[in-house]
Amino acid sequence: MVAVSFTSCQKDEKIGGTAVQNLAGEYWVKVTADDGSGTTATYSKISIYNTSSNRPDSAWIDDSQTFYSLKAKIHTDVPSLSFSITNGDETYNGVKVTITGGKIIKNAATAPGTKLKTDSIYFKAQYSDTPGVTFTYGGYARTRFDADDH
Repeated sequence: MVAVSFTSCQKDEKIGGTAVQNLAGEYWVKVTADDGSGTTATYSKISIYNTSSNRPDSAWIDDSQTFYSLKAKIHTDVPSLSFSITNGDETYNGVKVTITGGKIIKNAATAPGTKLKTDSIYFKAQYSDTPGVTFTYGGYARTRFDADDH
């Protein structure tokens, strides 16, 4: 009976968002390679989500193996909505990746189907197995409306 009374007095923890929630989400991106190889005509999905430590200085970027098989832990700066990594481990292919210029720009894109304002994403990536080639990723945040999905 005493144990029941102690547990009934516990306060519920306040549930909040993640440390990188302003960067996190799903994005539709097109990818172009500066040498013309690997350029996509269609959109691929990229996700940014928190790490298990839920720190504001790191997140995962993951394309679920849809384009280049990109999954890496990135350095994040939540206040500036930016991200990067230098010579980081790409976990799908076991290569090194450098991401520069990573930026989320709030309400800077227009979704193609619904014409709703949504966030824009942009970054450049170089992979150790394609030296000298820079891939540019650009797109918009997923609205979850069918008309905007690819």
